[in-house]
Amino acid sequence: MLYREKALRHEPAEAVGITEYFQRFGVKIGNNVFTGLDRVSPADLQKPDLFHSIYLVLFKHMMEWMEGFLKNHKREQAFYDAWKEIPPYPGFSVPKKAYCEITQWQGKEMRNLGCCISALLASALQNPDSSLSQDFKRALKCVSALVDFTLMAQYRSHTPDTLSYMESYLQTFHQTRTFFLSSVPRRLPVLKQIARIGS
Repeated sequence: MLYREKALRHEPAEAVGITEYFQRFGVKIGNNVFTGLDRVSPADLQKPDLFHSIYLVLFKHMMEWMEGFLKNHKREQAFYDAWKEIPPYPGFSVPKKAYCEITQWQGKEMRNLGCCISALLASALQNPDSSLSQDFKRALKCVSALVDFTLMAQYRSHTPDTLSYMESYLQTFHQTRTFFLSSVPRRLPVLKQIARIGS
């Protein structure tokens, strides 16, 4: 909407000026895949919603699997303790409630969780017995892959390299998420549903 308003301020004779004007702000004006399609306005198309499609679907289920995993390995308290000890840093709000007291995740809380979940899980799973070492590594790999995918999905623009990274992270997540089947067997229908999203 903002770009459209700025573009309308220019006279039609200043077409070259519009491109140069937007380039100063790092905005590339040009054709895209929707240009020229009859009755399609790219500005009016529905935008992907990161919060509802990633955080409230994939992330929410992953947290349920992870909670079951921590409970089975008696690492829940270590995770809760790490949650309470998170220090403040720019762009991050320190949680006001204990992890187990959060009944409904709001957008800000979920984004905060995405920023620190890998470190929290690594802290909770430190010093495993040799028999659990591989399981803990797989759990961390799954969570880290989804976090990396989520962080890159927030980029304002993408290159073939960033898209390749995202595809790789998502593939790693889908390959390692089945590991949670043994920890949280009741989630099998959800895992099948998510498998359809990744294929």
